[in-house]
Amino acid sequence: MSRGRHSSRLMPLLAGLPLPLALIWSAPAIAQTAATAPTTAPTTAATAAVPAQTPAAAAGTASANDQGDLNEIVVTGVRASLKSAEAIKRDAPEIVDSIVAEDIGKLPDRNVAEALQRVAGIQIQRNYGEGSSVAIRGLTQVRTELNGRDIFTAGGVDILNLEDVPAELLAGIDVYKNPSAEQIEGQLSGVINFRTRKPFDFDGFKFAGGITGNYYDLADKTGPSGSVLMSDRWHTGIGEIGVLADIAYQKDYFRDDQITTEPFYTLNQGRNPDGSFVNPSDAATAAAMGRSGQLTTIPHGGGLNKNYGDRQRFGTDVALQWKPTDTLDFTGEVLRNNYKFNIRGNAFFATTGDGPITPLPGADFKFAGNGDFISGTWEDVPLGSYASQTTRDSTTTDYSLKAHWTPTPNLEITADGQYIRSDTSQSNFIVLTNGPNTVFHQNISGDVASFATIPVSQTTNAALYSNNGFLDDFSNSIGEEKSGRLDVKYSFDNSVLKSLRAGFRYTDRTNSTRDTGYRYSSVNGRGGLVNYDLSDIFRGDANVFGSVVTFPLETIGDYANTLSAFGLSGAPPFLPSGSNAQSQQTYAEYAAAYFDASPLSIPLDGNIGVRIVTTNLGVSGYYQQVPQIAQPDGSTATGNPQYAAIAFQDTYTKALPSLNLRYHLTDALQLRLAASTNLAAPTFSQLNPSLTLTEPGPSQHAEIHTATGGNPLLKPMTSRNLDASLEWYFSDQEYVSVAGFYKKINGYIQTAITPRDITFPDGKTYTYQVTSYTNAADAEVKGAEFSFQQFFDFLPDPLDGLGIQANFTYVDSQAPSPATSGPVTSVPLELLSRYSYNLIGIYEKGPLSLRLAYNWRSKFVETTAGVGTGNLPIFDQPYGQLDGSLTYQVTQNFSLGVDARNINNALKLSYFGIATRPRTATISDRRLSFTARVTY
Repeated sequence: MSRGRHSSRLMPLLAGLPLPLALIWSAPAIAQTAATAPTTAPTTAATAAVPAQTPAAAAGTASANDQGDLNEIVVTGVRASLKSAEAIKRDAPEIVDSIVAEDIGKLPDRNVAEALQRVAGIQIQRNYGEGSSVAIRGLTQVRTELNGRDIFTAGGVDILNLEDVPAELLAGIDVYKNPSAEQIEGQLSGVINFRTRKPFDFDGFKFAGGITGNYYDLADKTGPSGSVLMSDRWHTGIGEIGVLADIAYQKDYFRDDQITTEPFYTLNQGRNPDGSFVNPSDAATAAAMGRSGQLTTIPHGGGLNKNYGDRQRFGTDVALQWKPTDTLDFTGEVLRNNYKFNIRGNAFFATTGDGPITPLPGADFKFAGNGDFISGTWEDVPLGSYASQTTRDSTTTDYSLKAHWTPTPNLEITADGQYIRSDTSQSNFIVLTNGPNTVFHQNISGDVASFATIPVSQTTNAALYSNNGFLDDFSNSIGEEKSGRLDVKYSFDNSVLKSLRAGFRYTDRTNSTRDTGYRYSSVNGRGGLVNYDLSDIFRGDANVFGSVVTFPLETIGDYANTLSAFGLSGAPPFLPSGSNAQSQQTYAEYAAAYFDASPLSIPLDGNIGVRIVTTNLGVSGYYQQVPQIAQPDGSTATGNPQYAAIAFQDTYTKALPSLNLRYHLTDALQLRLAASTNLAAPTFSQLNPSLTLTEPGPSQHAEIHTATGGNPLLKPMTSRNLDASLEWYFSDQEYVSVAGFYKKINGYIQTAITPRDITFPDGKTYTYQVTSYTNAADAEVKGAEFSFQQFFDFLPDPLDGLGIQANFTYVDSQAPSPATSGPVTSVPLELLSRYSYNLIGIYEKGPLSLRLAYNWRSKFVETTAGVGTGNLPIFDQPYGQLDGSLTYQVTQNFSLGVDARNINNALKLSYFGIATRPRTATISDRRLSFTARVTY
């Protein structure tokens, strides 16, 4: 058995390696890439980017021979990486944006979502300072893939949580904005495909590894991260064999400070026909502030949150490739990822909730011109706090096997199989603490609200407080999928018709969830209390409570100790009402034709095809009623829940045509046109049929009765898409492109309220307002993208190392708001900013590489129906964040780097529908990372 030419170096390298440190982030290579990207075969240890196989290749729609026909691209730095990305963009048959790892274990950002935000058309949501989810061209119905196959986190959705993935495992990320027929269905906005490396990506032996130290300034903690990759390939008596192992670990810390003003209520000073006030309490409140007869909106208090947490990611990827002949190869891979999330914190508040709030007699009040509160002082406002902890533990394991056979030079056959299992468990604990009523002054005139109690000591005297309630909740979800596909490609020589492609795919997906629901335990007077210092909140720049009384965070972090502190035992049970399950089988067939009219002297190429998908869906759960039981004394008491199992089934078939065209106006200027139909099924949470209804007691008969549940009768959403892109490549590393897009969505899923008459076992009937989901709405999204890339070689030394990347996105959308109360209005889709842009400055010369990246997005709707808003949406204010990095290549094989996230200490602000009604101000950590990396 003979080994590859690098194998003899394996043991000396392992024995003599310097301590590897991980260089974390640098400029992304962003490009609209083809379905089949070039395989990079590094020829030196300093080779920077090694693209792995793309979604189409992983799914079997392209062959190793295809890759061999492409020009080999050796990337040796940021600039070269961007240059190769431009070449891919220029030659792509589809509209695809890509991010290419600049080196092994070195995506542009250590967080996947934050790397994706650099792509035109993508906007991200942040969760405790870190990117967590994305929208593509205004829509959150995104599909996630791993090497062109399904990947998901178990639970109520069918995509991967982007927080879960260690970025060091990835060779690149592809974002498909307009699909071809070969691509798997299941999205409205785009496909995000994560690409890992394979041993045949390298000439022979390859080692890369590193370690990083990350400092988080608000949490004042340091967390390590590291990654190691080893790969080799051998010529043996049974063919060529390659093995790769890649391991990545991250431990991150965070702190999140938030100051809140909520909720807002408009005083009702209307009069009845007899002249009396409709709401005498509101009229008296207005009079006390000198606002009789004037439109007046006031908050019912304010508060703050201070949360600490950590994230841990541990991922492993093992790949085996075997090529017994020149026409046959096999690839097997196992990827396992574990994500642990833990957050604990305190909230302290002064609020009357839904109840009226009373002005302090004689206090000075200020209002905006529209009648919205600015500052003032209230009396008899209840103080309270809660300590809480939330944990999540998710493990996803993916097993895949692919065989690729080329029996003739024109015929390719690919078979692909996959099994994936994902487990997620979550826990939530909350301790409620009551305090005294107090005089409360608040001022919301600035970006960050200020407030205080009078006297100040009422927030620090533990004798005035007592714990009164403990809530605990546990849930777990298991998701599994088995899938298989067969793809055939036949190529034609010297013909306008370049190839015909066809294939079939089958999937069998199951998901089950159990949730105890929150168990409430009265703990009056039990458990300890401590003073909690808040002097450093908002880095000491906020004028709020300096210290508060709360349940100890150290105790709530240990469930057994918390139960012991309150004299409780045992976790809440899993009840049938908290269980639901879903099963889904899909059968998909496709056919596509690829063509090139250049033999007819027409500079046009593209592809046209159709995908037909049949889906069999089954959902099950429990319908639960909690009745009132008559007592001997004539009163009633809550009885035992009564359960009934329920199940629904559905089958539907959809045809999804697609067309991608590219017209070469000149050698440097090309026009792309694309049209397609997409399909997105409802999420498992939206389909959950379980519903719990509790019969009202005698004192609740006149109240409005509500309930919330899913809708198992939901239909899939479809979108019809049009895309156009004009691209001018004025050098091999500089370009300008302008793109436009339009999406018409049918059956868009929104929440709605439906009145339902419910009869309980005692024969009494009540009307419930049930909040659920409906396909009643249509929506549309349209917009434009602009991208620009240039390097300033014409400048004198040393300025000739400067370069710039920039992109701008405009998105306009309309969809009916959820019908919660009041009139239905047309607002932008949730989580969508109309404007966003990236501006990235680059300097690369010799061994030095610098990068500054600024990402900005305009205001967006966080939710269309915030609590206490009168159906007004909650908006987030415009937000911009500055990140930067510096890399120094010490030797050909060793580099050092430093990077910083959130350099500008960005402030996140939200408001209730109207800018004069602020809701929250939030800050998160600035992160500083020091890195070193070796590559052989």
